[in-house]
Amino acid sequence: MSSLLLSHKERAEGPWVKLQSDPNLFTALMYDLGVKGVKATEVFVLDQQDNFDDLGQIYGIVFLFKMFGGVTGDLRGLHKGTEYEPIEENPKNVYFANQVVENACATLAVLNIVLNCPQLEIDQELKEFKDFTWDLPPATRGFSITNHPTFRKIHNSMARHPEDSLIVEEAVSKKKTKVEIGVMGEVYHYIAYVPVDGQVWQLDGLYPHPVKIGKYDDHKHWYDAARGVINERIESFQAEDMEYVLLAITKDQLGINQDRLNDCLYIKKLVEERLDEINNSWREANFEDVDVRFTNEDQAKAIERGNAGMELLNLSTCHDDVEKLEQLRSRMIGEIRVLLEDIDREIKFKEVERERRTFDYGPFFREFISILHERGELKGLLAAAPEMYEGDEQY
Repeated sequence: MSSLLLSHKERAEGPWVKLQSDPNLFTALMYDLGVKGVKATEVFVLDQQDNFDDLGQIYGIVFLFKMFGGVTGDLRGLHKGTEYEPIEENPKNVYFANQVVENACATLAVLNIVLNCPQLEIDQELKEFKDFTWDLPPATRGFSITNHPTFRKIHNSMARHPEDSLIVEEAVSKKKTKVEIGVMGEVYHYIAYVPVDGQVWQLDGLYPHPVKIGKYDDHKHWYDAARGVINERIESFQAEDMEYVLLAITKDQLGINQDRLNDCLYIKKLVEERLDEINNSWREANFEDVDVRFTNEDQAKAIERGNAGMELLNLSTCHDDVEKLEQLRSRMIGEIRVLLEDIDREIKFKEVERERRTFDYGPFFREFISILHERGELKGLLAAAPEMYEGDEQY
């Protein structure tokens, strides 16, 4: 039965279901969990020549791959030939949760990444969950996640067919061939890689603690420290013709627009402060303004990103020219208004998509099928179904 036929109560209270490794699904999953301004992008290569500059800032990497024996068996490819130095206690600055039930690894990998990224915007419920579970041990965090009805409902609403085996795309060949698994003890598993305070951590929910795999100096290219570990595993998978998928968690258009909005608000604030210094009556002739919340935290993030270099240069060149400062302020206000419209439109689009994914279509389908049966049309449609797909290439 499709998850669209499940009630909201059944989604929240039923078992965790398997999910596809589709980037759009991961993007929707993060948004519904309360993470704003991010998306998942499939990555086909991870070599020294590819530094992902075109992807922008990367918050984390999710690695999906095959293993055997289930979550308690011999995890082939997971820790094969690898010895990790045990640690006496989990690092205080890394959020890490264990996987305590099957099929929850997708949501677990997402949370293990986003809850280690303070620069990301998360909603109040997720923020409260992070604060509540921060000091708990990894296993207890895992139980807190898997017993959270909202998380489970969101996770299960992403599955088109909860009873089906997991479906992945074979990323190595870049083909769209779907490979069904779940037979002969084969299981797919997600591992997260994330940068925290100069260290790159491997967060595997089936391992007892986070694993430090390297250091980085350039936060933008932190993933260089993870290349060796990931490439080594990929090479072994390619040799054995095993499927895997890499997903990079990056900014989406909403996040890009929000960053640019804060950059414009930062420049506007600097211009106004300078105008106050050289002409305290400038406001009397400038009635144009925008009422947008801009916090000290927003300003700190704008300064850290350093993306407003051109505007800062313009500000420095007209530092004592009131007319040019007012023109710069006016340009910032104009761009802010456009960005606010774009952000509002993007949020509404995501909300519509969210409603379409989670709406309970069950009553409609049941009534529709019942009407077809009453009219005597259902039997004929079912009999004709095989002929409709005969000869079609299936994906």
